[in-house]
Amino acid sequence: MRKLSTREGSGSLRNSKLVTKPGGQMTSRSSLSCPGPQAGKNMSQPLNRSQDCSFRDVDELMKTVQLAVHVPTFVLGLLLNALAIRGFSSFLKKRGTDYAATSIYMINLAVFDLLLVLSLPFKMMLSQVRAPPPALCTLVECFYFVSMYGSVFTICSISLDRFLAIQYPFLASHLRSPGKILGICCTIWVLVWAGSVPIYSFHGKVEKYMCFHNMSDGTWSAKVFFPLEVFGFLLPMGVMGFCSSRSIHILVGRRDLTRDWVQQKACIWTIAASLAVFVVSFLPVHLGFFLQFLVRNGFIGECRAKQSISLFLQLSMCFSNVNCCLDVFCYYFVIKEFRMGIMAYRPSRVQLVLQDTMISRG
Repeated sequence: MRKLSTREGSGSLRNSKLVTKPGGQMTSRSSLSCPGPQAGKNMSQPLNRSQDCSFRDVDELMKTVQLAVHVPTFVLGLLLNALAIRGFSSFLKKRGTDYAATSIYMINLAVFDLLLVLSLPFKMMLSQVRAPPPALCTLVECFYFVSMYGSVFTICSISLDRFLAIQYPFLASHLRSPGKILGICCTIWVLVWAGSVPIYSFHGKVEKYMCFHNMSDGTWSAKVFFPLEVFGFLLPMGVMGFCSSRSIHILVGRRDLTRDWVQQKACIWTIAASLAVFVVSFLPVHLGFFLQFLVRNGFIGECRAKQSISLFLQLSMCFSNVNCCLDVFCYYFVIKEFRMGIMAYRPSRVQLVLQDTMISRG
């Protein structure tokens, strides 16, 4: 064995530390020795890789996207929905009961869209502020989600109303009084505001958060998420899909039995436009909610997948706000029906008798 030189020995002593063992015995421990694994750091780093997953690039990208989408959405949505409220208010005063019922629904939808539009500037501002005022953050989040689900239920109600008017026109004439339609719209407002109660605990005890981000674990629990997903989207989409498909099928089947095919064609376009707006606006958002639910409950843990889901959810929410401008297509076809002087989905008594005769002969 080679002897240590004086220089090596002194260097070795300098790099050693005296450690007192139990009982007062002194021993030296070299600082050049390889340290063992540190608990909670090196060994757990592969396991906690998801905790180090950064979403900074996603957030920076979304700042640009939101600015590019929300600014024109705010301007156009404010203008179009204000004109829609004014236009349907004039129809409400000058036309009959059928026009009044549809006008009330359309005004209600435009008010929800207008509420969404007015919340967009605050959403853009507060989503970039760390730890904003809790009351203001909760208020903006309430307005945003109330307007979203208010639009969902209103569009669903319009679809159901049209289906009843097409399938059961005489029964629907007794159910479509302005007072009853107004009562339905008021019920929608009560339901969406009552359903917004979980928003008050969105961030729970999270200290550093931003609006529309950093939701608490309780927000993504199954008892909160599944009722929202089922009653807030899946059930209305099922009702609307059934009513729209049946309404279009019935109207197309009456093509040879009516002389007002131009009016009924306008009605078909109205139904198709409403269904398309609904699916394009709300299906991606709720798919993103479901994927984020899987992430927050530990079913998806890979960093790249979590980043992709975060980007998809934020993009889908951003573009769903364009719904307040897409509803203008529904307004256009409904006003087109009004200007034709007759509701396209109300067949005459002669047409109904002729249809019954054809069915009985078949």
